[in-house]
Amino acid sequence: MKLVSWNAEDARRVLMDLPALVERLGTPDVLCLQELRIRAHDIADVAALGAALPGWRCFHALPRDARNVTFRGGRMYGVATFARGRWRGEVPAWDLEGRVVVVRKPGLAIVNLYAVNGTAKPWYDEEGRIAGDRHAFKRRFQAQLFALGQALAREGDVVMAGDWNVSRSAQDTHPRLRTEAPHARAREELNAALAAHGFVDIWRARNPTQRAYTWFNRRARGLDAARVDYVLVSAGLAARVRSVDILNLLPHSDHAPVRIELAPARR
Repeated sequence: MKLVSWNAEDARRVLMDLPALVERLGTPDVLCLQELRIRAHDIADVAALGAALPGWRCFHALPRDARNVTFRGGRMYGVATFARGRWRGEVPAWDLEGRVVVVRKPGLAIVNLYAVNGTAKPWYDEEGRIAGDRHAFKRRFQAQLFALGQALAREGDVVMAGDWNVSRSAQDTHPRLRTEAPHARAREELNAALAAHGFVDIWRARNPTQRAYTWFNRRARGLDAARVDYVLVSAGLAARVRSVDILNLLPHSDHAPVRIELAPARR
């Protein structure tokens, strides 16, 4: 099975060309897209999303939090997983910003995620009260993701793929790692959760000394880039990963796709 995870930056720009782009991506069995910038009430865009890949099923999570999703008129975030074969999909009840969709079949769950970019902007709870900033929300969101992954791992293998909005080390950035306290704390907690919950950053595990990036600052004169898009696999699944690659689809997005191929499960 091949899986590709890609922050498409704005799905509306790529939907018309998605069949051709999928061919360039090696025709995966599962395609996880992030940063759709589609609202739940954008009826035409939601219909176009569902029809973009004939013969595939589309499972999506779109923003439903009017207090915290306001930039660009609410056209922010959103994730969609296109899958071939028999899958069932679900969105966690705690995800109101359109950041997580899970697809499952017996023995395997795939979490498609678009993690929070921490900022000093306030975060509002369901009563409309300020409940900290988006740095704190980012860390809570990371913790919820790993709790979800751990719960799914009790039933089988798990893949958690997407834009994590964190560079794990200085090796994953150029020219420098963000060391300000909020960013450093989120990084520390992410790396600790990886170790504690037994998930493997499979690209880094297979490329321990290599530098490669998945996000590129188009406005920079020199190289300003970071590896923030990861495919994490549960420990038992790591041995089945045949290959993992960072692909090139620029200039369709400011992010590069990540592709893995899994060997069949032994019966």
